[in-house]
Amino acid sequence: MRRFLAAVLALAVSPSAFAALPPRSADQLQESAELIITGEVLASRVLVHRRPSASTYLVRLGVKIDSVEKGQELIGRKTSLDIRCWSIRKTRLAGPSGHSDIPADGSRFRMWLRQNGEGFWEPLEPNGIELLEGAAAMTFAEVEKQYSLRQYGIAGALGLLTLAIFGAFRFRNRLFRRGKAG
Repeated sequence: MRRFLAAVLALAVSPSAFAALPPRSADQLQESAELIITGEVLASRVLVHRRPSASTYLVRLGVKIDSVEKGQELIGRKTSLDIRCWSIRKTRLAGPSGHSDIPADGSRFRMWLRQNGEGFWEPLEPNGIELLEGAAAMTFAEVEKQYSLRQYGIAGALGLLTLAIFGAFRFRNRLFRRGKAG
């Protein structure tokens, strides 16, 4: 029983437990989406939240709707939408998390959307966005590991402790040698 619990705990805290979601199939996208549209990005706004090990990019897209494939009754006669996307870049993961291929300004796209709990539209994760006609995706910088002052302090204290232990052993050995010689 203990081995089972240890294995479950190891899986729960492993880096792969925090990895990005696997891509959805075309059928899964079609079935899960509340709204499917094609359109063009008119404007975008990016908010970046940086931490030492990750950067979260919150993207707000103002889009013009060209056509609606599913869910017309949900938006009525609207010709534009406000869509929320996000992407996280971490240093410890193999790849990014969040939405992939977020369209840049002026890019044409097809999106499979759902309405979140706050009433905002967001693409299905991770591949609920398809860029059309060679459209460009936004690019986000990879995060470099940044160390805090606290981490430098801990590393320095450990270094000094190691040096003190080494010095104490050397001093002790000298006293021991002197005692045998005299």
